[in-house]
Amino acid sequence: MAQAVDRTLDILEALAQAHDDVSLSRLGARVGLPLGTLHRLLATLIRRGYAAQNPETQCYGPGPKLLEVASWAARSERFNLRRIARPYLQQLTLATRETSNLAIAQDGDTVYVDQVASPRLVRMFTEIGQRAPVYCTGTGKAILSGCSAAELEGYLATARFERWTPNTITDPQDLRAEIDRARLCGFAVDNEEREAGVRCVAAPIFNGTGACIAAISISGPTTRLDLADLADLGHLVRHAAERCSADLGHGVMVTRAIAQ
Repeated sequence: MAQAVDRTLDILEALAQAHDDVSLSRLGARVGLPLGTLHRLLATLIRRGYAAQNPETQCYGPGPKLLEVASWAARSERFNLRRIARPYLQQLTLATRETSNLAIAQDGDTVYVDQVASPRLVRMFTEIGQRAPVYCTGTGKAILSGCSAAELEGYLATARFERWTPNTITDPQDLRAEIDRARLCGFAVDNEEREAGVRCVAAPIFNGTGACIAAISISGPTTRLDLADLADLGHLVRHAAERCSADLGHGVMVTRAIAQ
C-alpha cells in the first residue's frame, strides 16, 4: 500500500512539474515505473480528476482536481503566516534575550504583525499594527532584498526618503548597494537608521510561489547589539526565516526537481 501511494505521488509531482503534457513513455522514464503499472495508476488519477489525458495526442497532464485541492490547502490555517512564524519568534527571543518581530510590507511601509518581547527591563517595543518606512528598517530592507530586480527599481524610483537619524540612507544608489549586500548575506541590518540607539537584524520570508511576503527580525539597543556581533545574529535570524519559508512551502518543488 505504501509503495502504491509513493508511486502515485511521484506521478502527480511529475505531471505538475512538466511544462506541458507528457507521453506515457516519457512519464515512465521520469518516475521509473513500468508502463503497465504507470497506466493503471494514471487511470485512477484520471477517474478522480487529478490527471487528464489529451484525446488527440494521448499525452497526460495534471487534472483540475489538483488546483481545487491546492486552493483548499492554501486557505488552511496550517499556512497562516503568524501561526507559522510565532514559534520561531519565541526561539529567537529565547536564544538572544532580545525582542523578535514579524512584519509585512504594505503601501511602501513595513507593518508589524507579531512580536515576542525581550525579557530584559530595557527592551525594544513596537506596537502591533505600527507602520514604519521600508527603506530605513531592518524588516523593510530584508523584504526589499527578497523582491525581484524590477520591483526594487520600481520602489527606488517612487519612494520618498526622509532622514530620521544621521545614519538614515536617503540616496537610492546607496540603498540599492545596501540591498545587494543583504541579498548576498541573506539578512539586512538597520544600524540606527530609523531610531538612534537601536539596531535590528532581519531576514526575508518567502511563500510557496517564491514571493517575499514578510520578514522576521531581532531588535535591541546598540549597547547590547554590538556591530561585531551582527553577523552571528544575522545567521540566526536568516535560519529562522528560512524555516518559516520552508513551512510555507518555499523551495519544496525546486528541491524535488533538483533531486530528480
